[in-house]
Amino acid sequence: MSFPASPPVPADTPPTSAPRRRPRAPAAPRRVLLIALAAGVAVALLTLLLLPLLPHRSATGASVEGDPGLAADVEAALDPAQVQGLAVARFDNDDPDAAEWVFAGTADGSTPVGPDTPFETASVVKVLTGMLLADMVERGETSPDRTLAEVFPDMDFADPEVASITLEELATHHAGLVTETETGAGSLLAVVQADMYRWARDPLEFVAGTTSFGRGSYQYSNAGYAVLGEALAAEAGIDRADLLRERILEPLGMDSTVALADGVPEGGAGPHGEAGARIQDWRNTDYAAAGIAVWSTPEDLTRLMAAVAREEAPGLASLDPVRERVDSALPGAAPEGLGMGLGWHLLEVPDVGEVSWHSGGTLGSRSMIATDGERSVVIMANSFGVEAPALGFALLGEDPEPVPSVRTAPVQLVLTVALSLLAPVLLFALTLRRRTLITQRPLDRMRIVSLGLGSLAWLLYILRNGAWSAVPPAVWAAGVALAVAGLALGVWQWRRVPVEAGRFRWLHVTVFVFSTLFSLTLAGLSGWSLLTTW
Repeated sequence: MSFPASPPVPADTPPTSAPRRRPRAPAAPRRVLLIALAAGVAVALLTLLLLPLLPHRSATGASVEGDPGLAADVEAALDPAQVQGLAVARFDNDDPDAAEWVFAGTADGSTPVGPDTPFETASVVKVLTGMLLADMVERGETSPDRTLAEVFPDMDFADPEVASITLEELATHHAGLVTETETGAGSLLAVVQADMYRWARDPLEFVAGTTSFGRGSYQYSNAGYAVLGEALAAEAGIDRADLLRERILEPLGMDSTVALADGVPEGGAGPHGEAGARIQDWRNTDYAAAGIAVWSTPEDLTRLMAAVAREEAPGLASLDPVRERVDSALPGAAPEGLGMGLGWHLLEVPDVGEVSWHSGGTLGSRSMIATDGERSVVIMANSFGVEAPALGFALLGEDPEPVPSVRTAPVQLVLTVALSLLAPVLLFALTLRRRTLITQRPLDRMRIVSLGLGSLAWLLYILRNGAWSAVPPAVWAAGVALAVAGLALGVWQWRRVPVEAGRFRWLHVTVFVFSTLFSLTLAGLSGWSLLTTW
């Protein structure tokens, strides 16, 4: 039995069982590759030349100068590598006019720090708000037991629990108001070291619509103090800023203490994430009662502490204990044995005794005021690495020992290198191989756009946030070189590759849209943060 012969199969016909694969884009000629690499190296060298001109890379010096005794104590306690600019005052309470002073570093890379240099105060201002409450209670204008519902009778509270919060609970961080900026957009702004309070809601709008969390236990809250400032203004029938100036600042002669919505004042010590790394100051004056956007000078804060030492300050009753010991709503949120006055923290410090104090911190400034009844200390610094509370406690003791400083963690080193190189390497590999490294998908236009934007976004982000005191800037420049070379190859290949196609095209388009939006947002926030500190 014979079978008919099978028709001949053309030599160029693929087997029917073989999967169909999209062809790769043509490889770039060698001359195109060399031109792309040369462009990347040229741009990288240019960035290395320009980096020293950026304000976040301003030069700094940290030699401590001033009264020999205090200078020796500061040098014994503080790591000078953490200092951009620093001012410290210390005096015996029985002779406040004989204060010792020391200064270190610069305000902006060139201007030496002095007693009249403006710094961000941060939360040190909370003691002024607490003193204002105590002063108004003494005048009979309000009571610590007044509730928000009583202060704002026309406010429609979403949560009755919030309506029953008292002024004392606000002043001692027991109101259970969670700061909005700790979640959502505020967290993203904190990550890019921008003004994390820029888009925070008006305090009264916030308190009307929020709910209480952990009321009755200690939970530090900037929003709570912003609400307290508005409540005191409502009780007095005076604008909040005018009220503080008339009742507290003017009597103390604190003429240089102001809330500013337009950035660093002339001659001011702009905030630095680390010595030499300039970052964004905070500007939302709606939260000034909590210390946001408030600037003062070491001289002004020393006037405050001198008036406290003489027992001449308005609202002096704010230092009296209101809560002998606090229970924290969150583990580790308060030091063991912490007590509260109205705004003032009270703590038994080993080898020092009972200390009344408050510290402050933004993403790039540190401050501290403290007194143990015998001596007082004022600290203002414009770099994140100065651990002001520990330094303040050490300077109240007789023999200061080195205090822990905020050092570059190994994970920061790894992240700095990884985020400088990862996206550019992926982009360059994609355009060179014409396939993705992991999924082996062919090059297409959407991947060129998304990886190109992603490289730009992460390079801007890590330029702002990288641990560049420990990682050579050449690492960032290498990322720039790879990104530029990858983009150049992508431009050459643009007309030679298709738009994404395939069975799951809808999924690829969705991923592309979200990655593009994320990259644009990250690049915009990082770029804005760089430009506003130029």
